[in-house]
Amino acid sequence: MQAALTLLRCLGREGPTLAGVVAWQARRAPERLALSDGTKDLTYGELHARVQERAQAWRGAHPPGTLVGLECGGGQVAFVVDLLAGLRLGWRVVPLAPGRADMGLASPPPSSSPPVAGRGGWVPPRAGRPVLMTSGSSGAARLVRSAVRPVAALRVAGALLDALRPHRDAGVVLPLPLWHGHGLATLALALGVGAPLHLRAGASLEAIWTTLETVDAEVLAVVPTVLHRLLAVPGNAPRLRVVLSGSAPLSPELAAATRARLGDVLFDAFGSTELGVLSLATPADLRAAPGSVGQPLPGATVRIAPDGRVLARGLLRRDWHPTGDLGVLDASGRLTLRGRADDLMMIGGENVWPAQLEAALLAVPGIVACAVLPVPCAEYGQRPVAFVEGDVDEAALHAFAQSQWPRRLRPVRWVLRPLPRTPLGKVARGDLRSGLG
Repeated sequence: MQAALTLLRCLGREGPTLAGVVAWQARRAPERLALSDGTKDLTYGELHARVQERAQAWRGAHPPGTLVGLECGGGQVAFVVDLLAGLRLGWRVVPLAPGRADMGLASPPPSSSPPVAGRGGWVPPRAGRPVLMTSGSSGAARLVRSAVRPVAALRVAGALLDALRPHRDAGVVLPLPLWHGHGLATLALALGVGAPLHLRAGASLEAIWTTLETVDAEVLAVVPTVLHRLLAVPGNAPRLRVVLSGSAPLSPELAAATRARLGDVLFDAFGSTELGVLSLATPADLRAAPGSVGQPLPGATVRIAPDGRVLARGLLRRDWHPTGDLGVLDASGRLTLRGRADDLMMIGGENVWPAQLEAALLAVPGIVACAVLPVPCAEYGQRPVAFVEGDVDEAALHAFAQSQWPRRLRPVRWVLRPLPRTPLGKVARGDLRSGLG
């Protein structure tokens, strides 16, 4: 009860944002490690002091509510300080990937600029919020202006905390960028429970394994591409009990490989930038229904439209909103995705999900990534084209397709080359689609 009262007082003084949460953690245990990026460490007391200094220096630069772009190019610890200071000032802070500073947003003053006279002293509490950018796997980047629904957010957060059981002594390793929702959510999770967060975006696979072992990390947040690459090299993580995957489809094969290497520690979160986190597959879900993304979390609701599209509402949306995915719900309420709605193929009057063919291809020895897209066909309406990355030749692929699929499902063309990727490692299907002409 005392901790809750202290939290409320800190949020009242500093504002209801992550900056207020950090102020609370600094009151509780100022000497505890908050952030480390491998070269710079900050305790919670130091992080709170840095945020206060930056907020005072930036006071008056922009009015509350201003959309301010913050580029993630000056160091991860420094970025967190700037992010929290912007929230403390009431700005709507847009984390930007490096090279995205030309989005027409307001900019914070340079970190090296001296404080402006009259900007010192205590800053009144403000309620800023992060604003994310999205473009899916293609299209121009755009701002997501959805506001958090507090009750739904508390229910979702409570369910995640109950499933993942993070705590202040459980080190968290994050090898993902902070400009993406997965990275920001992990930042909020670690700061919320007062855990040390080890920021390792851009680190080598060997350095990530070394961090996991030397800091006795219990939680690792990844996307499937990073997880796949980590499992391909030696490494040990004796205390790891949660591997939280998200942001891209997790194949049953990768889930099984993770279980064999690390034990029953894998969780898979599903959501979107527009909707927030919607469901979580636990290790038990991934054993019982490989390939599913689990049941919807409390505070989120999912249903399947007649055409197979996944509709959802949750912590960012009160009304039903399409996720852009196709999927099915099983008898236990678990959601399994069947690919993106834009990529659904209609072959000979039959709905065919690219994910069905992609999952089969990924089982072919030598294939590390693939994507299947439709092209027009006079006979069947559409036929698939398969893009394949890996150590495999076209003759082996033809033989595999002939042994596994009827003629209408066999790719009319095989494209063997490295696949384009988004900054988070997803296959950039939009680039492939545009290349089909």
